[in-house]
Amino acid sequence: MNKIISGAIILLLTGCTEIPNDTTLEKAFYSAAQSSKANTILTVDNFVKVSGYIKQDYYIAEISYDIRFISNQEEQQTINKDTLTSGLGLHALSMEYGQYKLGDISSNQQQVIFIKTRAGWQVKA
Repeated sequence: MNKIISGAIILLLTGCTEIPNDTTLEKAFYSAAQSSKANTILTVDNFVKVSGYIKQDYYIAEISYDIRFISNQEEQQTINKDTLTSGLGLHALSMEYGQYKLGDISSNQQQVIFIKTRAGWQVKA
C-alpha cells in the first residue's frame, strides 16, 4: 500500500515540475525569432541553454545565441519602414548594436521566460 501511495506521489510531483528540454526551448526561441518582423534583418544561430529554473508557471532560461545580420542597416531604412514598429525595430537594433552591416555577428546572453501553453512551450511576449 505504501509503495502505491509513494508511486502516485512521485508521478504527481513529476507532472507538476515539467522542465522543457533544450531542444524544446531552442525550437520555441527560433519560432519567436522567425515570427518577428526583424526576421528580414537578422537570423538567430548557435542557441545554447546555459542554465534554467522553474518559477511559478514559467521556465526561466539563461541562454546564449548569435545574431547574424542578413542585410545592411541602410537598405532596411529605405526598404522596410514597417519594421520600426516591431519589438526589434531598426532604432532598437541600432541602439544596441550600433551601425550594423550584412554578415555582422553579435553574441548575446540573456534570460528568457518560457510559458507552457496548449501548443507547447513558447517565449513569453
